[in-house]
Amino acid sequence: MDGILGRIVAIVLGLLALAGIAYAGYNGFQNHKASVVATNISQLITNARAGFSQGSNGYTNFTTANIPAMITGGMFPSDMVRGTTLLDPWGNAVTLSAASAGSQGVIRFGGGNAQTAKQCVSTAMGLKDYVSLAVGTTTFTQANLPDQATAGAVCSATATFTLTFQ
Repeated sequence: MDGILGRIVAIVLGLLALAGIAYAGYNGFQNHKASVVATNISQLITNARAGFSQGSNGYTNFTTANIPAMITGGMFPSDMVRGTTLLDPWGNAVTLSAASAGSQGVIRFGGGNAQTAKQCVSTAMGLKDYVSLAVGTTTFTQANLPDQATAGAVCSATATFTLTFQ
């Protein structure tokens, strides 16, 4: 009888250990997506500054309509490119535009109920070097950066990001 109980306990403990490993893997994957978003957007901003800010038009041509030409020119991280469109790691379309008479670039991404609130918070806190970052209806600036509480209060699976940079 003790041998049977011992085996049952060993099986249950083994299953609990496997569940813990699966949960840790899932959390790691979720955090990885937020990290990829922040890295891709940062790289996109760096490339856009190099490709547009010095010209006489500024960011005027930094538009969704010009994405195919910018793909040809190597503007975007390769894992964002799907044919002639841009997608974030959650599968949402990334759109581009100019603001302030072409002196600023605007990148919109996220939403679509594909991200988790936790990923939204990690992404908001991972993005840096912007003029403004709107998460849903709340706008953050360099004077008002998001922290765990402020990002957590506005983040959801449907929150969109609108990042404006110079």
